[in-house]
Amino acid sequence: MFAFFRVSVAGHTPQTIVFKLDNDKCPKTCDNFIAICQSRAKAFRPTSSTSASHDAVEPTYRGTEFHRIIPGFMAQGGDFSKFDGTGGFAAPTTNDGKATFPDECFDISHDREGILSMANRGKNTNGSQFFITLGKAQHLDGKHVAFGSVVRNMECVKQIAQVETDANGKPVAMQRVVIIDCGIGTGDDDPDSNSSSSSSSSICSVSSKKKRRRRSRKYESSSRKKKRKRSRSSHRRQRDSDSDEDNDSSRKHKKKSKEKTSHRRREERDHETKKRQKKHDDRHRKKGRH
Repeated sequence: MFAFFRVSVAGHTPQTIVFKLDNDKCPKTCDNFIAICQSRAKAFRPTSSTSASHDAVEPTYRGTEFHRIIPGFMAQGGDFSKFDGTGGFAAPTTNDGKATFPDECFDISHDREGILSMANRGKNTNGSQFFITLGKAQHLDGKHVAFGSVVRNMECVKQIAQVETDANGKPVAMQRVVIIDCGIGTGDDDPDSNSSSSSSSSICSVSSKKKRRRRSRKYESSSRKKKRKRSRSSHRRQRDSDSDEDNDSSRKHKKKSKEKTSHRRREERDHETKKRQKKHDDRHRKKGRH
């Protein structure tokens, strides 16, 4: 079974974090988490006019915040009634209306980052609050019930770990981490994502499809660039060819024009020479008569 949070970190665009829940080892704990995820209610920060009683607040993760973040250790959330780690309670539909339920199983170790586990106030006090490990925390084994892990977008969880907090690990006002939406499945528009028989392979297949689409877009973009480059080269060659032809035509035209000019000048010189010769001959004939 998968569940998802859409989380806004410091006011940025929401990102989807996907969890794989271990229903086989922790069925009751998973049912409680699922019931709260599926609630259509939305939590709001309490004011003087609101109450934290069971009647006034419906369990939900939608609208809640990660109220305690300790880099390298864990990020904690799930307090839908007081937003400070002192509120929240179990889903009444899965726990006979009781605010807490007993520890179910300690088989899953907090041996790496991304482990989803229940926060508590001591033995057998599980409610709605949870935490995600940001590193190894095996000292929590046997004290907190781990019931799942992050299987997609651990990068977002790491971003959560980097927000600015006060001395108690509470994010400052401008760095709040809010769960905008939540539900069962992977958060994709895939009808099979809500199936309890889905496995981590479906996560991989969705991720693979996205990678293939990105590669396809990248290939298409590369192909378009190559086509534009070839087209530009072809145009450049054609332009150069046309320019060469124009240059040849211009040179031929200039050559012909030069030849015509030279021929005309020769004819003019010859004509002038004949005229001078004729005058010279005429003068000699006149002298001979006298």
